[in-house]
Amino acid sequence: MKAKLVRKFGIYGGKKEIESIAVDDELGYVYYSDEGVGVRKYYAEPNKGNEQLALFATTSFTEDHEGISIYQLSKTTGYILVSDQGANKFHIFTREGTAKNPHEHTLLKIVKVKANNSDGSEVVALPFNNTFKKGLFVAMSDDKTFHLYRWEDIAGKELKSISGK
Repeated sequence: MKAKLVRKFGIYGGKKEIESIAVDDELGYVYYSDEGVGVRKYYAEPNKGNEQLALFATTSFTEDHEGISIYQLSKTTGYILVSDQGANKFHIFTREGTAKNPHEHTLLKIVKVKANNSDGSEVVALPFNNTFKKGLFVAMSDDKTFHLYRWEDIAGKELKSISGK
């Protein structure tokens, strides 16, 4: 196997490290956590350029910006979840931005989780079974324990869910 470099892009704040990367296939964006700075957003398609489209999640984080996961309500709507590692919380932002600016990701909610110093997360917006009717959110603790949450419990009354069983 042979790999060919097709692109270099992105800004690095220089405080800690680039920790997590998430790709939104449907909308065509790449998000990455620049620890101690925020989440940076770029086009995934190299032909669209290397300009930073957004820097969000810049306030209210205790320590490191870590795992990023995307809950898709539809092809264009949903949520971006970002781990606040030191606080054992996830900050939830709009995926689609605002009506005036698709790159303005508004903080909607902060959720406390049992995961300790979470580095990674994943969320799936599919009904699995009677327990996970509206999706599954997984966060990993620093001791490599995986914590599973029903999407309804993460969403609460403030956020929407997919239609499930």
